[in-house]
Amino acid sequence: MAELRILAGTDPAATQKARAKRALRTLAGFWLSAIVIWAAVTAIAWYTERSLGRASVVTGYVLFAVILSLGFFKVRKRLLVLPLGTVRDWMLGHLVLGTLSIALYFQHTGSLWPEGRYEQAIALAFYVVSLSGVAGYVLQRILPIRLAHLEDEVIYERIPAELDALRTQVEELILVAVRELRSDTLGRYYSESLEWFFWRPRFLLAHLVGSGRSASWIRSRISALRRYLNEGERAYLGRIEELALRKSTLDAHYSLQSVMKFWLFIHVPSAVLLVLLSTWHLLVIHIYIR
Repeated sequence: MAELRILAGTDPAATQKARAKRALRTLAGFWLSAIVIWAAVTAIAWYTERSLGRASVVTGYVLFAVILSLGFFKVRKRLLVLPLGTVRDWMLGHLVLGTLSIALYFQHTGSLWPEGRYEQAIALAFYVVSLSGVAGYVLQRILPIRLAHLEDEVIYERIPAELDALRTQVEELILVAVRELRSDTLGRYYSESLEWFFWRPRFLLAHLVGSGRSASWIRSRISALRRYLNEGERAYLGRIEELALRKSTLDAHYSLQSVMKFWLFIHVPSAVLLVLLSTWHLLVIHIYIR
């Protein structure tokens, strides 16, 4: 039966293994291509300089072409219906081209920080794009795994509504407890301590680094109150604790998914700025050379 599933392509383990092998071959092909391109550019630049030409012109044009090519990954993500390879292949190509652009940049400039103001603006934009790209790659490798270990799958746009629903649930539960038990202990404690927690996402940094501070804070507050309650109040408190832990899970989703979404607001605008600055730089240099 296992052999039939493998042959039919329905065995999950075999399918995942085949995809991993394919991704490895694709990545190896991209790296080989990048090394060949870099070696060819280096050879042409060396020959140009030996022929009393300007090697920086060669590396500059190639670097500009690579920067433009990196922008096609965003275009490919919007054209999923076209048979242009998988998004994963394009992401691997984007990774390799980004690494190649860093090598070409230092080959072109020959320094970490240029002297001219305009060149410094280009360098700053390039560094922001490169560093945010590296950060994004690391985040895309780590945070989805962290999200998979959380209890539920939550759509990012629905998190605020779910948080509001949880807060309403808790407050209604406390009102019921006060009416039935004729005691305002839970209500007073909620106003003094837990209301702060339910009002908006909390412990975002702790969730981002994988700390259990949020759950520990909840349990410590609940434990501190439980000893002063009777059996009826403890039953309501147990339900409140469940809702608080659920809210903590939503906070974790909000923290991780926010970082995965909003790092692009640094990477993409800085990449657009880099293209614009590089285009003007190329035009000025081309006019100057002529």
